[in-house]
Amino acid sequence: MQLFYQPGVPQGVNHLDSEESKHCIKVLRKKLNDPIDIVDGKGTFYKALITETNPRKTPFSIVGQRAEDLKNYSIHLAVAPTKRLERIEWLVEKATELGVDRISFIQCRNSERHRLRLERLQRKAISAMKQSIKATLPRMDELVSFVDFFDSIDPEANKLLAHLSETARPLLTVAMPGASYCVLVGPEGDFSKEEIAMAADHGFQTMHLGNSRLRTETAALAAVVGLALSAGRVDEGGKVLGL
Repeated sequence: MQLFYQPGVPQGVNHLDSEESKHCIKVLRKKLNDPIDIVDGKGTFYKALITETNPRKTPFSIVGQRAEDLKNYSIHLAVAPTKRLERIEWLVEKATELGVDRISFIQCRNSERHRLRLERLQRKAISAMKQSIKATLPRMDELVSFVDFFDSIDPEANKLLAHLSETARPLLTVAMPGASYCVLVGPEGDFSKEEIAMAADHGFQTMHLGNSRLRTETAALAAVVGLALSAGRVDEGGKVLGL
């Protein structure tokens, strides 16, 4: 299925933007009255018909819609961006494919990246959403300090901090079906002792992902997969909703 992205459909926008229009008409060679599938990034799939083959602004008419399957859990991933931008881009792409609801970027004491351009990451997320046949984009937050991050957390979420320590519990022993999670993953230099203590003061419990020392993006993705499989609702066919 080829998906096109138009976030304005719920507000009455009835045309593709210039980039999507060019791909639709010039690359895919769509014709008048051809059916296309559109997502709004907010959880809805639309069936539409092309009403004019304009490669700059392709208009369409909505003929049907359906909501994306709902998950019974949510994952808020908070991660310290890696020094190499392509690694955090890879993480955003994979986290979107796996159905993460929100991605926050935090600046820690040992962080190696102190600036981030969300526009490029959002484009990666849009591409991943369409490729994985999803209709929902994760909310993506600007880079904030570790201290300021705690002001934006859902107070009802289960709060987890990835850290190799003697008191950390395995991730799969703390994940519960149908729950909401906020999981913190630190920089390659790890969280400082002060940051770990501050997180604990805000209700975070430490968990680990095994005995191996993982890259930041690997640890973040492992946490997402573990939570999705443990917290997700399994249907009669064995499918975990959200993956």
